[in-house]
This record gives sequence, C-alpha cells and structure tokens, in this order.
Amino acid sequence: MKIDKTNAGHWALLLLQGLYASIAALLRPFRPHRAKPLVTLYGHQFNGNLRALYRQWQDQWQERMELRVLCLNPAMADALEAQGIQILRCHRLPDMLIVGTSAAIISDHGPHLLTPLLRFTSIKFVDVWHGIPFKGFVPHDFRAIHPYDETWVSSDLLRELCIEKFGFRAEQVLSLGYARTDPLFREPPPASAYFNSTDAPAHGKVILYAPTWQQDERGRDLFPFNQSQAEFLDALEGVCAKHDATLIVRAHQNAVIAEDRRDHVIFCSQLTYPDTEDLLLAASILICDWSSIAFDFLALNRPTLFLDVPPPFRHGFSLGADYRFGHIATDMSLLLSGLDKYLRNPDAYLRNFGEKHQEITTQLYEESSIGCAAQKQLTHLSTLVGTS
Repeated sequence: MKIDKTNAGHWALLLLQGLYASIAALLRPFRPHRAKPLVTLYGHQFNGNLRALYRQWQDQWQERMELRVLCLNPAMADALEAQGIQILRCHRLPDMLIVGTSAAIISDHGPHLLTPLLRFTSIKFVDVWHGIPFKGFVPHDFRAIHPYDETWVSSDLLRELCIEKFGFRAEQVLSLGYARTDPLFREPPPASAYFNSTDAPAHGKVILYAPTWQQDERGRDLFPFNQSQAEFLDALEGVCAKHDATLIVRAHQNAVIAEDRRDHVIFCSQLTYPDTEDLLLAASILICDWSSIAFDFLALNRPTLFLDVPPPFRHGFSLGADYRFGHIATDMSLLLSGLDKYLRNPDAYLRNFGEKHQEITTQLYEESSIGCAAQKQLTHLSTLVGTS
C-alpha cells in the first residue's frame, strides 16, 4: 500500500504495525519453534519479485519452508485471501506475532514500521527491490534498507551500482537475478492472462504505453511533446485503427490518468491490475520514457519505443540515456512512424536494434540468471534460513 500522508487511516495502520512489531520482537524468544522456517513477504502490492517467489515456492518449495504474504492494506489482504494466498495482516496482533517467528522477511519497498524486528531480532531481512533504474539515487534514498542482511539484484552491474553509488555494503549485495522476469525470458513465453481475466476487448496486436510518474518533477505531464492527453491518444488511436491494434494506457500506482471511452484504447492502472509482467506478455510493442518497465520488457525481444523527453530525476541517472536500447522518438512524427513501421514489420526492429538489445540484456541480467532467478533465490534462501 502506498502511504498517503494526508490519510489518517493510513497513519493508524502504520502505528498498529509499529506497535505490534515491537510486541512481536519482545515475545519472539518465548514463541514455539517452527517445524519449517517461515519466510514473510512484504510490499506495497503483491506483485513483481515477491509474487514470482511465492509462485516458485508453491511449485517446488512448500515441503522445505513456509511462505506468507504480510499486508498493511486490509482490502489487499481480503482480495489476496480470496485468491487462496496465505496472508498475514499488520493490523492484527496474532498475525504480527506469527511474523515475529519468521526466519526471514523479504521486502521490495522497505520495511515501513517493521523496524523493531529488523533492529532487535535475529530475523534475516532481504530486499529484492522493485525495478532496474534509469532514475539516479543517492545513499540517503536507501537508508531504510542499508541495515538489511542482504539485497538481491539482477546482475553484477547492478551490484556495483548498489555498492559504489547507493551506499550498500559489498557483502550485503548478491547478484541472483530478477525473479519477476523469469516468464518473460522463457522460450516461447507463456500467454498473457490479461484479456481472459478482465472485460477489456482486444483488437489484434497490443501497444502498451507506460510512462513513469512525476518522480522529482511536480506537475510533470504524463503525455509527451506538448501534446494534451486527447491529442496524444487521438494520434495513437489512429495508428491502432489502421493496423487493427489496441493501445493499453498504463498508469503508475502513483499517477492518475483520466479515462475516456475509445474504440481502440484500454486504460489499465497499476492499482487495478498490478501484475505488470502479465501485461507485458500481452504487449507486442512498448512505448515508455524513463520507466524501469523498459528493462522488464527487454526480456521479450519485442519493439520498444522510447520517448525522448526530459528525465524527471533530481539526482540524474543510475543507468544513463545510452541504456535506451530501442527506437528513440524525439517528436510525435518519429513516434508515429516508428510505431507504424514495427506494427507492419516487427522483425525490422531486431535488425535495427538487436545487437544493442542483446548487449544490454546481458549486462542487466547475465546468462546465469536469465529465466531461473526465482529458483536461484529460493535455493539461496534455504541456506540463509537453515533448511539445507
């Protein structure tokens, strides 16, 4: 759950989380020993690397450890429980006492007020982060997870960034892959469930438009090249109509994009459909700017069009502009012509950009972690919590 600092209910949930985490830390020495180590997953949403680990655990690891998903948001907890996910709630003391018996807690957005368990218990804390970044960071941005035992990243390149630029300890950062991209690297990749699980009508090929949110630039426009939302979508919808394609407009969980009724456009917020990887599987083409979603889509070897707009980052770049591996559009005409070209002939994209595409894939993921990151991470986790 993204914390709204103006929402009293969110503050109440955080205070309960902190209070119950303190009680759980105090009572941990007196709780019964668990037959199998418990690993608790915690994040804003249940998606990305956390979901990938849970799925891998369901498939192969249930005999060796327990996994539970800890929810700060009561509505998210109810929804996940209805899906059969094993959940724990931050606002219930009995659930937090169970969290206090964990062998490890894995998060992707930091610990919020689980800090008593981090500081005063032997629970192993692991960060799996939530994106390979264009955005520049400084050590202060990671102060909440610097005390963690481990941070798992996608490659040695990201490991070097964490150590040299973000202030992590060398022994803390492990290159174990990026679990949520496993299905994207499969050959052939699995089919997307998006159109089967929603009422959204599809037309032919799918174009995904996924801009980053305002980041450090307040009031940043989510549509490029001085285009209004209506002008931008009119232009892209014209290309979609020509090719009998569908445009999906993906709003980040921190952004709001107004929806209107269009024949070839679907609006899909991250809040309403958090499974980004499944949405990427549905996409034939990605349009983005400086969003880390580009580095997930990289795994599919499909056309990617980058909008050449000013980056909204106060501290510059982590991975610079030269990591844009596909077609770069500096204005609407180049965007529309590129979109038209790669809808007609997707193979032209790899002829034009295939070498750079593969070079950056290798740098960011490395061959040893492509498609098997979740398995590698759980194998390592089993050693960390003492099951092997």
